[in-house]
Amino acid sequence: MKENGFSYSTPAVGSGAMSPARRVVIATSMVLLLAAGLKAWQVIHSPVPMPEPLGISGFTPALIGGEIFLSLWLLSGALPTAARRTAIGCFALFGGYAFWEALAGKLSCGCFGQVHVNPWFTVVLNAAMLVLLIAFRREPSGGNGTGAVPSTKGVGHPARQKLRTMAAKAASQQNAGHSRWPVGTAVIAGVLASITVSILHPRPVAAGHGLLVADGGKIVILEPHKWLGQRLPVLKHIRIGKQLAQGRWVVMFYHADCDVCWHTIPVYEALAMQDAFGGGPRVAFVRVPSEDPPGPPPAGLFHTNLALHGALDESHEWFAAAPMAAELRNGRVIAFASGTAARNADWLK
Repeated sequence: MKENGFSYSTPAVGSGAMSPARRVVIATSMVLLLAAGLKAWQVIHSPVPMPEPLGISGFTPALIGGEIFLSLWLLSGALPTAARRTAIGCFALFGGYAFWEALAGKLSCGCFGQVHVNPWFTVVLNAAMLVLLIAFRREPSGGNGTGAVPSTKGVGHPARQKLRTMAAKAASQQNAGHSRWPVGTAVIAGVLASITVSILHPRPVAAGHGLLVADGGKIVILEPHKWLGQRLPVLKHIRIGKQLAQGRWVVMFYHADCDVCWHTIPVYEALAMQDAFGGGPRVAFVRVPSEDPPGPPPAGLFHTNLALHGALDESHEWFAAAPMAAELRNGRVIAFASGTAARNADWLK
């Protein structure tokens, strides 16, 4: 057909077969989504905190978000050259890290979560993706963005060059206008994925300072006799930890299925009543998860709402000689008691 003095040729019906370059892009996106999904599954469902690559805290959630962002960006087709170059750079880094893991003798690179993959296989996979991304880097373009390609047949050289320039400019403007939303959506999806995984990621427990860690961090034994003068080491694992880090507190750790704890709780509830009249420290009860089902404290366990209530997170198995209590001042332990000594308030300073 003719328009503005130029002839246009439209693609033949049935010629919309997927190009090799597009197939490579889709395959790359699927690999990234698979890796991100398997890592996210392991992070969320594993009771043991995963070791962070390179020892960087929060690296895994950020990596998951980045992989999701890049995969969606590639699938959107927006800014294809920039997306492809970004993918090439990422797979080069992934391959380098896998190569380093392979030389270190690691059994799995951790790239696919709980699915153990030999690092040498991951090196080969990343190298293959790099070769494909570099070899098939051009996709057929519709020229003017309408599906009609300007034909330069029968047009003189100056006019032909002008037509090509006009078509390229029009296509560039159209792509710029339509590429912002897909890229923006991909960024938002990646950020939300990182935030979600970070929230659900079990916080690692560091050994020392009165915490004995076993079984890869799954089991944590509280050793309060080592807490004196130190910042309470489990603050970040208590749901009310931020409040306990400020001011003066008496914190009682208890098991909901412990008969001795049941008889000891009224002693600390009396302290809470003293605080209500301005005569003592604030009181908090922290539940130590045990074999009893998670949830709110059993009915009848507490008789006043003057104290603050919290619990240690349930992503670890905690062992403590309950009842156990500690006096805090701005998060630091200034006195403690456990077992028989914790059944009364005589130990308080």
